[in-house]
Amino acid sequence: MQARIPLQFRDPATAPLRKLSVDLIKTYKHINEVYYAKKKRRAQQSQGEDSSHKKEKKLYNDGYDDDNHDYIIQHGEKFLDRYEIDSLIGKGSFGQVVKAFDLEEQCHVAIKIIKNKKPFLNQAQIEVKLLEIMNKADVNNTYYIVRLKRHFMWRNHLCLVFELLSYNLYDLLRNTNFRGVSLNLTRKFSQQLCTALLFLSTPELNIIHCDLKPENILLCNPKRSAIKIVDFGSSCQLGQRIYQYIQSRFYRSPEVLLGIPYDLAIDMWSLGCILVEMHTGEPLFSGSNEGDQMNKIVEVLGLPPKHLLDGAHKTRKYFDKMPDGTYVLKKPKDGRKPKVPGSRRLHDILGVESGGPGGRRLGEPGHSVSDYLKFKDLIFRMLDYDPKTRITPYYALQHNFFKRTADESTNTSSISTSPAAGGSSLPLLLSSLDQTNNTANTSGLTSRHRVDHNPVIAMECEPPHSHPHPHYKASPLYKTSHPTATHYIRPGYNHPPAPPQGFYPTKQRAQDSEDSPMVGVCVQQSPVITH
Repeated sequence: MQARIPLQFRDPATAPLRKLSVDLIKTYKHINEVYYAKKKRRAQQSQGEDSSHKKEKKLYNDGYDDDNHDYIIQHGEKFLDRYEIDSLIGKGSFGQVVKAFDLEEQCHVAIKIIKNKKPFLNQAQIEVKLLEIMNKADVNNTYYIVRLKRHFMWRNHLCLVFELLSYNLYDLLRNTNFRGVSLNLTRKFSQQLCTALLFLSTPELNIIHCDLKPENILLCNPKRSAIKIVDFGSSCQLGQRIYQYIQSRFYRSPEVLLGIPYDLAIDMWSLGCILVEMHTGEPLFSGSNEGDQMNKIVEVLGLPPKHLLDGAHKTRKYFDKMPDGTYVLKKPKDGRKPKVPGSRRLHDILGVESGGPGGRRLGEPGHSVSDYLKFKDLIFRMLDYDPKTRITPYYALQHNFFKRTADESTNTSSISTSPAAGGSSLPLLLSSLDQTNNTANTSGLTSRHRVDHNPVIAMECEPPHSHPHPHYKASPLYKTSHPTATHYIRPGYNHPPAPPQGFYPTKQRAQDSEDSPMVGVCVQQSPVITH
């Protein structure tokens, strides 16, 4: 027995549990990189072999496609005699994304080349439809949604031409060594994302993104804080068909986990998870499967309300019902004892009274206890278990956390350089934007998106419901003045101040599906960043 005891323990940083939880996204990216590196190496080796030993390769689409039904990219090839292919940006389940030069408009673009398979074509056609109606409604390009320039068919592949953007927010986190960005930069991101969700919730659109995560939020320019939401390949409109696989696991809402009819509120849940991750550097709920995901959520937020569990048909997957009608978490299959509900406090995760996550922001301007209390309050409202009482984009934008919104604009014009070309700009972004926002002149930016110069209304930031979460503790000091939320919307949109009963109509849920940890992932080639 003594001989079985190892002489030394494994380094925690390389432990399988960490690689499949906190570092899950990194693990997936590493697997992807290794896979394509091996595939490329095999291709090079096969070219050097004698032709008599070569296996006869199958040809698809008259030789234009590989055996995975992806278009075979050729550097310098011209699509429609207009788009000159430069390089591969990334691959995903849908197909691949390439960087190209538009000879007509004399600018770089990103072209999403869909696989030559009917299911992927059908899904991409829905994405095109949604992007077109969003872009049509956002004529002035002010609501942080990626622009679809045009689309066309090329050798049986649907091609979507987008403006070329920069790094995604996961790349930004990686550049911080997963220590997170400042609360001020988090605030800038959160205001833009709330505005985007408010735009998507307008009656003319009613679009659910269904896969909001750091990888699907891109910087417009590596030197600025302006961002845009991308990848509407899993999106849908209310009342229309919902895909089986929705939301990446770390950002999956309780209603999706429980099998409750869901609506636009699932994106607000994802946003709450994203904002915490952007500041702490680590996913808030990093479950290794759906059961573990629910355990991670309960560990922070406590048990879901009884009325939600009573009406959810997947409750028994995660909870046992006691004789008195209450619920307890099921014991994990690995025999481990589940953590006590609510034992991992958001207060401590954010480091509200200890100088931020890990004490790393102690003494920094813009990271006072008051700032953190406002941030925590907003996150709790975004992470309300009940989608009917979860804060909406309309009310989120009026929250006190945005009282000291940046005096800078967020210029959403895209850049015409490769994302990898701006490698040295990420540290500049972190150093220049992770500052206090007390003055407008220090940034060198305009004040197009200032909110302090607009008419304000005095309000108390209270949620439009009367049943706060048991772990939610609101500060009585949260009373201030804010711009009206309609400042962010064109006058043509009709937004009632307080929707009756539920915030959004509900619809029939999708059929049960297997767990899908990474939905619609386009794993981008990571730029080399010098620190």
